Amino acid sequence: MLVHSSGSCITQSTQLLVRMYLVLALLGAPSAWAATPTETVTTTVDSVIAVLQDATLGEQAKKRQVKGIISKHFDFRAMSSRVLATNWAKATKRQRGKFTSLFKELLSNTYWRKISGYQDETVEYVGEKLRNEKLATVNTIIKTSTVDIPVDYKLYRKEGSDWRAYDVVIEQVSLVRNYRGSFQEIVHDVGIDGLIQQLETKVARSSLPEDE
Repeated sequence: MLVHSSGSCITQSTQLLVRMYLVLALLGAPSAWAATPTETVTTTVDSVIAVLQDATLGEQAKKRQVKGIISKHFDFRAMSSRVLATNWAKATKRQRGKFTSLFKELLSNTYWRKISGYQDETVEYVGEKLRNEKLATVNTIIKTSTVDIPVDYKLYRKEGSDWRAYDVVIEQVSLVRNYRGSFQEIVHDVGIDGLIQQLETKVARSSLPEDE
């Protein structure tokens, strides 16, 4: 557990991730980008599943490749700024950089634990909404042997660039909003540096093998 009582907020947010295997990984992609947000996500699924099913790769190699995909096409800085909300503007450049790095590592480590247990789940693409030429939402359903999990991806595209994700909505719960509420409480209690310290502890724990 985290050292401060507000750390329970992080724990509660992390529990949401139990149902989010294949979430960040669905948003990476190989070098050839598709024309639409849905095609981008579809291409990504095939890319990640290919890594997970590659019998020639060891676990660490698979982990590096999947996390590499995530790093390329999920905008953790945009996500971090939305998660911290008004506290982002109050943070120093050093604090922003440190928070973004830790938040990225925390999510990547947690998702890898879920992704590595891939058991032939399938993804159904049920819709795409373009708010304008720069913002889109892709609606999917992860179909497991016991339950269907709706997952929506919010993506944006800067002029001259490709689609990147900045939020994921699992069963109508936004990851950004979920963490925003948790982190605001912690910042209120112990400040941004206190939040960073708690994230450092959480990242260290999430980096350990599951049996430790």
